[in-house]
Amino acid sequence: MTAPDPARSAAARIDELLGELRDSPHPRAAVVADELTGCLVRLYGEGLARIVGLLDAGQVAALCDDPLVESLLLIHDLHPQDTETRIRRAVGRFSAYAEEGVTEVDAEGAARLNLVARPACGGSLDALQTEIAEAVRTAAPELSAVEVRLSTAPPLLRISLRPGLA
Repeated sequence: MTAPDPARSAAARIDELLGELRDSPHPRAAVVADELTGCLVRLYGEGLARIVGLLDAGQVAALCDDPLVESLLLIHDLHPQDTETRIRRAVGRFSAYAEEGVTEVDAEGAARLNLVARPACGGSLDALQTEIAEAVRTAAPELSAVEVRLSTAPPLLRISLRPGLA
């Protein structure tokens, strides 16, 4: 049994408390809670920006190895990689199952990925599409939409000798 993740526990508790305040009969409770949350996010964002400013590019990139820290850098627009690089990195995690294909991000921020499933994929293409889309949404939360099209690879051309030459 794994130990509970303190960050996930804290985030869940914050959501519960904000929900209680939003459901409160006091009319200003939700407004004050939302304003307080916004102020705290800006304060921590400024602190993170100052920390990132003291580090070199390699150190900031190393911070992104931790999913929680990476998500905080994304929230505060401090992530060292651009959107397309993060999309490629997310898709790359599925390289055993799919080959990277064409990725387009339109002016509205919607990403369209056309990938090719590897022959040894083995699982459901729908499930793989869903997993890839979720990984891309996590890596690039600023996207307005993620559409993954996963096609099967065409069979390899079989080359053999002409009949009668064998």
